[in-house]
Amino acid sequence: MMRLALFLARRLSLSSRSKGGGAGVFVAVTGIALAMVVMMLSVSIMMGFRDEIRSKVMGFDSQITIVPQAYGASASVAPLVSKSLASDLEDILPPEASLTLTVRQPAILKTPENFSGAVIKGLDNNFDHTFLKANLVEGTVPDFGSDSTMYHIVISKILAGDLGLDLGDRMDTYFLGNNSYRVRRLKIAGIYDTHFTEYDRNMVFATLPMLAEIGDIPDGFGTLMEINGLKDDAEIDRVSTMISNRLLEKSYSGTGENFTVLNIHDTASLFFNWLALLDTNVTVILALMSILAALTLVSSMFILVLRRVASIGLLKALGASDRLVRNTFILLTAKILIRGLAIGNLIALALIGLQAYTGVIPLDPEAYYLDHVPVALSWGAVIVLNAAAITIAIAVLIVPSAIISTIKPSRAISYE
Repeated sequence: MMRLALFLARRLSLSSRSKGGGAGVFVAVTGIALAMVVMMLSVSIMMGFRDEIRSKVMGFDSQITIVPQAYGASASVAPLVSKSLASDLEDILPPEASLTLTVRQPAILKTPENFSGAVIKGLDNNFDHTFLKANLVEGTVPDFGSDSTMYHIVISKILAGDLGLDLGDRMDTYFLGNNSYRVRRLKIAGIYDTHFTEYDRNMVFATLPMLAEIGDIPDGFGTLMEINGLKDDAEIDRVSTMISNRLLEKSYSGTGENFTVLNIHDTASLFFNWLALLDTNVTVILALMSILAALTLVSSMFILVLRRVASIGLLKALGASDRLVRNTFILLTAKILIRGLAIGNLIALALIGLQAYTGVIPLDPEAYYLDHVPVALSWGAVIVLNAAAITIAIAVLIVPSAIISTIKPSRAISYE
């Protein structure tokens, strides 16, 4: 029966002798195409924001951070974490995870006219500098393993502007810790700008050997341990919980030190909550556009049925069942859906490609942390979105197609 319905649907034309019928089909195709464009753009922008914000947040902070805690008389001395801690966590970390010791030091950046507080993060040549290089606007990323660049730093554009500094300038930097301070004169080798004011205003990148020397930190130790390389948010939460439990067990048994385990969802909760709100907005848009497309298809079916009442009567008079006629008109309406989806996909993909390569649509970085609208879309997402649209549309058409059952052949053949 379905083959016969498909044959009849192919033979029936969407065009109509009356101008109203053709205009109705045009409006239906346009409505579906518009709905698909809006849905694909919404999903693409949401995915773009998620990728960009996550990559920038994780460029500054690690997915999981293990911070040592000091108690009692030792509280006046900055606590350190040993590289040996890695052996206690080997069996609970996934193979793709990377574990790194690093050093962070609070400092005051001072010029003759201005000063500002900041956190200095130490890097070495084993660190992935991709993020830093991608956001560099002036200068270069120094060789963090060379003695000649030991006192070179990369500072943000915001901090450089606040302090009145340019590329190549030097400034006195006061490192705080252990109830004392040390002064070093540092040179600006590079200036970066991520548009993340909260991070840009506070984070400076320096060489790990310099910070280790200033803090009297021996080899194999750091002020914190960073874990990266985990696949997704669920794995980050799962692994951080497992690490916390393991370290608590060792602490309670008296065989381990005291640590605080933080994951990126804690340290950057502001940005992840913002992304969650964005997901909610996209869900609402998808729901509204789905309703629009469904209503458009239902009205299109009614138009097609009304324009072909005589044809329906003739088919029934020739012995066609109500089910056959209903399937025929569902498939006929599906032709409108396919046309709309095809046009909508082409327009949406063209717009997404244009924005991805040109960034022609700008944003206020103070409000959105980006200077242009980000877009990202996988072929998997395109297929799922189109498959969902077709499935929902066919399901929606089943109920209104019941109007065909009420048409009597004797009256329909003479209908005009």
